[in-house]
Amino acid sequence: TRYNQPIRNFPTCVINNAKYQREILHTPPFHPPKSGAAENMIAHVCEVKCMEHVHWALAELLFNDKKVAKATHNMFAYRFHGDDSTLVHDNDDDGEKGSGAKLASLLELSGAENVLVVVSRWYGGQLLGPARFKWIAGVARTGLVQGGFINGD
Repeated sequence: TRYNQPIRNFPTCVINNAKYQREILHTPPFHPPKSGAAENMIAHVCEVKCMEHVHWALAELLFNDKKVAKATHNMFAYRFHGDDSTLVHDNDDDGEKGSGAKLASLLELSGAENVLVVVSRWYGGQLLGPARFKWIAGVARTGLVQGGFINGD
């Protein structure tokens, strides 16, 4: 792909099954200071309690939302407890090296559970440097607060 993102495949039995549908909350666009005119970040959050929920939500965002599909990066992290109370968690940085781990760390440190957070970034033509991680985490945190997954204090 254009920005070295992986090609995503999800089971059709999951993405076509209404019982796995999730309500996805989207934050307002965030335009980082001193960035290019087209630079924007948006967080998408939803409740997940199994891998089928994660797959359905990612497929919905990446395949059915044309704007999200065209984002330069769609980094994500999720965290939930499986049927046997085992903690299930993972992340992906989608070519934005280290950002998935930052999102996973945010979920762990904030105590967020049963949640998937995806941050879409549209590159604006200007390198943001390490400050981009602060903004990615900030956008994700806003989504987690708006979704009621963490306290806004």
